[in-house]
Amino acid sequence: MRLISKLAISTAAMTFVFIASSAHNADAAKLAGRNVKIGCMVPLTGKGAEWGQAAKTSMEIAVKEINAKGGVGGVPIDLICYDTQTKESEGLKNISRLVQRDNVLAISGPCYSSVYETIAPQLDSQFKTVINSYCSAKPGLAAMSKWAFRNTLTSDKQLKPVVAAWVKAYHPKKVVVIYDDQDAVSRAEGAKILPVLLKANGVDVVGMLSYRTDDTDYSAQITKAKSMGADGIALGSSYQNAGAIVKEAHKQGLKVPFVAGAATSTPGFIKIAGKTAEGAYLSTAAWIDDPRPAAASYLKKYHAATGGKDPNYGGPRSYDNIYLFKHCIETAGVTNKPADLASDRDKIRECMAKTKHFPGAAGDITFDEHGDGTGITAILKVENGKYVNILK
Repeated sequence: MRLISKLAISTAAMTFVFIASSAHNADAAKLAGRNVKIGCMVPLTGKGAEWGQAAKTSMEIAVKEINAKGGVGGVPIDLICYDTQTKESEGLKNISRLVQRDNVLAISGPCYSSVYETIAPQLDSQFKTVINSYCSAKPGLAAMSKWAFRNTLTSDKQLKPVVAAWVKAYHPKKVVVIYDDQDAVSRAEGAKILPVLLKANGVDVVGMLSYRTDDTDYSAQITKAKSMGADGIALGSSYQNAGAIVKEAHKQGLKVPFVAGAATSTPGFIKIAGKTAEGAYLSTAAWIDDPRPAAASYLKKYHAATGGKDPNYGGPRSYDNIYLFKHCIETAGVTNKPADLASDRDKIRECMAKTKHFPGAAGDITFDEHGDGTGITAILKVENGKYVNILK
């Protein structure tokens, strides 16, 4: 499935910093060609659909803004998007098309660690094009290739302050970890990250229970957790499974506090879990209701484009990806000539590797030595059917 966006728009307050800083560069660059091709990989179907839909809409908003102001180096962006279907095999097809047929300069995505983990090892030898994920969170993946970047925070960075705050708030003594053994980031959180963080905060992990991505019945896991005397449950789970697990716990009378990681904190989790989501603590790589002007401006535009829907944290992160690519293309000596495609891609890679404190809707973008995003995050708690940031 190919979805191409060639759009024109209105501007907004948040883009002022980007546009003002790059106006001179755009005049100086004067890129060759009729368009600048940027690839995007989004899970529009499958378990990651909510993430992909938010990302695609957000990238299109950024493209509209940039093209309305003259594009990149005087050339409009051609955003070429493919649906990964949240499948590793489709992800490989996507990147092959984008790199070898569409000749994109760089790629925003993929989302989901399992897809990213499949693609990253092949970048150095085969694809040699920057990928910049807006929502994959399994630790260690960006280190697989010099072309691999993630404008997000890995699960260990996200969960460390969240688990500490959750323990301080609820004082659990016996926690059961329930996680998806098939999903890459959920397995990493459940089998490795959460147990370590819980023990570091003085909590006894009394059980490790797993399920499979396509499971819909979690009664056995909750029954087992009850028998173990759990007074808290930690989840490594996508939002669909997490919502169903929390509902099942309440159904069985196990009304204990929940804490969960990167793939859970979407509007969909609250929609599925309903009132049973109340009090849950979740990690995130961007606070959607952040009052900073840049964040508020982005959210206003996203609401306008979607009829008032809220994005997950992949929304502002993917929006920022487009502006970061614009910056690197205009400042790194990219020509956009077909004969220079390989060297242009390498110049973008070098620019990305040096990125420090680039302003974005989700916050400043800085990459560490492995290509992973750095910085602090929010601590989300579900209160009255909404996510509230309780980070102090």
